[in-house]
Amino acid sequence: MIDKAALGTLFEGLRAAVTIADQDLQISFMNDRAVAFYAEGGGAELIGRNLLDCHRDEHKAVIRAAYDRYRAGDLTPTRYYARKEDAAPESIVHIPLVVEGQFRGVAELIWNERAELVFDG
Repeated sequence: MIDKAALGTLFEGLRAAVTIADQDLQISFMNDRAVAFYAEGGGAELIGRNLLDCHRDEHKAVIRAAYDRYRAGDLTPTRYYARKEDAAPESIVHIPLVVEGQFRGVAELIWNERAELVFDG
């Protein structure tokens, strides 16, 4: 699909955790921030694992539904907002990856937000 070395070069400087999973839910790439973000769950050892093996049951249904929607042709990104106790709010977005017109996976981006820098349009 895409050269993993090129992905590393592209995403290492991005100020967000980037995880890419293919159309079969297999994690194929994590940048340095994603490895650190998911360190307690295995970090870089998650590469090659199935997304569903890395999530709680209540999130598995959400992931399956998003993948079903993407496979059916609705390629609208999915955005989540999480607020953890004693931590900065996190934005999570799943962006479908399309290669030659076909759904080929999802890029997940996660970043911390500062309330004073969030603007409603």
